[in-house]
Amino acid sequence: MTSDNDIESRAWNLVHAYLADASPAAWHVFAARSNYDGNKQALRWLLDQPTLDRGTALLIYWYLGAAWHVQFTSAEQALSPDTFDLLRLIEERYAEGFYQAGNIWFDPHTSEGGRPDDYPKVPVVRPVPAIMLEPVNGSELVEVSEDPDGFDEGLPLSVAVALYALFEENED
Repeated sequence: MTSDNDIESRAWNLVHAYLADASPAAWHVFAARSNYDGNKQALRWLLDQPTLDRGTALLIYWYLGAAWHVQFTSAEQALSPDTFDLLRLIEERYAEGFYQAGNIWFDPHTSEGGRPDDYPKVPVVRPVPAIMLEPVNGSELVEVSEDPDGFDEGLPLSVAVALYALFEENED
């Protein structure tokens, strides 16, 4: 049986190899369709790329649950300190212009995966910065309501099948 760290490393290598050569639109699909539980390494890698489109950075921000985290003022208070810190990092980079291209359209108010109005009863202790509420009026509309043909959870089937096989081989 292979160690969990080895499997995670091999899984990351598969995902990273795909992402390293993928287009901005493919990154957007991956960000929208992937499972955020246990996918922080890939999301963090995307967020560390200055070539990540502003629309995709904003999508990740809202999909991470920015509307839920307004009730916390620090990572220590949050149920997921890593997510809280990642949200702050996105806010900082976004405001500083780290993500320069804004070609992919994204409006947080019409998002399917995370929106400013997701948790209306959550007390707002630390409001979302105004810039994170503004749509990215890019000229490219990338459909993310479902995986494109030949994809599963934002990955091409060849990568997804290789990942499933990797985890199945460890079960044996």
